[in-house]
Amino acid sequence: MNKSLSLSFSLIKKEFQVAYRDRTILIFTCIVFVLLTISGLLGIVQYQQDAQERQESNKKFSSELRTFHAEAHDVAHYGTYLFKPLSPLTVFDPGLNDYFGTSYRVEAHVQHEVDYSNAEGADAQLRFGSLTLTLILQLLLPFLYLTMCCTMLTQEREQGTLKMLLTHGSSFSKLLWSKIIAYYMFAVLWLLPVFVGMLILLCFFDSGHLMLGRFVLMMLVYLVFYFSLTLIAALISLYCRSSRSAIQLAMGIWLLWAIVLPKIGTTWIDQRYPLIARAEFNHLVRQGYLKGIDGDGDSRSRVEKYLEQVCRQYGVKKIEELPLNVDGLVLQYNEDYQQKVFDYYYTNVEKIIDQQQQSLSAMGLFNPFTALKRLSMTLSGTDFFHHQQFFQQARDYRNTFIRRLNREVAQKPERQEMHKVPAEAPGALFPAFHYRFPTLALLLWREAIPFWGLLIWPCLLASVLAFRLKFFKI
Repeated sequence: MNKSLSLSFSLIKKEFQVAYRDRTILIFTCIVFVLLTISGLLGIVQYQQDAQERQESNKKFSSELRTFHAEAHDVAHYGTYLFKPLSPLTVFDPGLNDYFGTSYRVEAHVQHEVDYSNAEGADAQLRFGSLTLTLILQLLLPFLYLTMCCTMLTQEREQGTLKMLLTHGSSFSKLLWSKIIAYYMFAVLWLLPVFVGMLILLCFFDSGHLMLGRFVLMMLVYLVFYFSLTLIAALISLYCRSSRSAIQLAMGIWLLWAIVLPKIGTTWIDQRYPLIARAEFNHLVRQGYLKGIDGDGDSRSRVEKYLEQVCRQYGVKKIEELPLNVDGLVLQYNEDYQQKVFDYYYTNVEKIIDQQQQSLSAMGLFNPFTALKRLSMTLSGTDFFHHQQFFQQARDYRNTFIRRLNREVAQKPERQEMHKVPAEAPGALFPAFHYRFPTLALLLWREAIPFWGLLIWPCLLASVLAFRLKFFKI
């Protein structure tokens, strides 16, 4: 047993010595570290800039709202803005953040969407993308790594050293697994500076401690992915008879999984589950409010029926006899109905979006690159689900905000008093907006398919490799 372990360590040590003398691997390593350093610094600068802008904007609009001395309904029309908070892991994986909106407008009578994305007007960014850590770790580094590892056996054959290594008492299976471990250690050494750097950064960010669990899981996801790449490269090297054919096959696999299949998949999903245009959606909401849905009648008849119901509830015959201000009651009734109409049409949109997201997650079962991308964005808080969570929480805040102001109007029957809001509005009337990040358990439940798919890949590849070694002849 000790002799077997000693031989395995000797083989691994031999691979590191060859790598040290091989200028190609050193050049790869230098290129990777330079790109990772540049992209990391750019990510930190962008995160600090965006976080500072949103924090200052939040303070500005919150201060203006609390000191805005006007009629309550005017305050509702004036409204405010809510800004989507950034996860510290945005530095690692910005995901779709640049293409989603950054702020939500709180305003009476209008249900806004999250607007003002960073990509608006950024044509160059849309065409070429940004240099990010994930662009390197999910696309560039896998390409370099596959083309480097896929010759682990073919080079030994071409140099005539394969049989020489086997004469030292090592089996072919042990030789191959020693090479797999050695090359996988190269990948770990490339990833280690990124992981350590991100852990240090999380310790300095305000909410970094809340993301430690996510980041630890993300590290494991990347380590599993690169182990799968190592096994794929070993299989390529095992089947191919020359280094040239091995590199060509590795490049083809990378191109298929990283570029072609994701593009084909997203195009098919867009055609299979098409979304309506925003203008069409807004038109449906507007017409639904004016004409009514489910046979509710138009806006005027709905208000008349509502006021009759309120009069019966308070036991009065005329609106003027109500102990509440009718304007406030009608305003809130119209708001409630507008929310009902919005939810009625948005439910269909949300259903289509969920079908799109589920299809994208299912692609991760067959493509480790897609699974890695989905899990990386999800754990970083930069996927569509986190965007949707912010939108829902912002809408809830907006609806509560308008309801409080309309209640202020309804509770003061005298005209000169009914709209007045104190110069310094109490915190109960205008509370601060706090975004709640989804729990890690919820994220894993939603992305269970790519998560388990990524775990299945190394098991499947190792089984294929073990089966192939039983019948392999040198």
